[in-house]
Amino acid sequence: MKIALMMTLAVAAASSAQAVTTFSLASDTASARLSFSGSGTQVTNGAGGPAVTLLVGNGNGGQAPLSFNVEFRTNFSLSYVASVPQSAGLNHLYNVVAGAGEIPTFGFYVPGTNTPVLTATFDGGLFRSLGTSARWGSGGAVEASDLTGQVTYTWFGASNAAFGLVNGASSQGVDDAAFTLSNIASGQPVSNGVPLNADFYPSIAWGSEGSYSGTANFIPTPGAIALLGLSGLVVARRRR
Repeated sequence: MKIALMMTLAVAAASSAQAVTTFSLASDTASARLSFSGSGTQVTNGAGGPAVTLLVGNGNGGQAPLSFNVEFRTNFSLSYVASVPQSAGLNHLYNVVAGAGEIPTFGFYVPGTNTPVLTATFDGGLFRSLGTSARWGSGGAVEASDLTGQVTYTWFGASNAAFGLVNGASSQGVDDAAFTLSNIASGQPVSNGVPLNADFYPSIAWGSEGSYSGTANFIPTPGAIALLGLSGLVVARRRR
């Protein structure tokens, strides 16, 4: 009975040691390097890999976020779903699908290198932009979650148990990602929004700023491993 109770307490303690990790970055509206660019069905990052500040937080609270200077990169395609009437116009909806032979991805890299800090795949995402029958508006969003698809993060930075970060680990549990596109513009001279072709895809190249937030669960954390190891040691000693 005592052994079972100690095991239960150890597992509970290990679970509490697992920190929900949050990621975020703010849109830099003053930057000449755009977060997103696209043409037709394809969406990618702005030219040159825009430099951003990635904030990593402890979802359990109590500590200031970690800050990383990184470049944002992404690659995915759009598959038109529908244009839904709204009070302010038409909400154009698209599934996020594989692009250029790859599954939808985004990531943050050490500037000027191919060294990743954080990468993600996001099957089952949704893109939307409110506009008119022939045009996207100046705003949009990309959303993905394990509740409607699959989001998987991989962390390449240093391990940090307080923030639930494990070097080389991929996320488990319910993860999500959301991007808000702002200042969507196209053409020369530049105009707000993007004209659409008969299939409701952008008919010319476009670009936008973007902000991001996401949640990941990397399991197990180093603290959880240590606690589970300790519980096993206690059980072994009890059996002698």
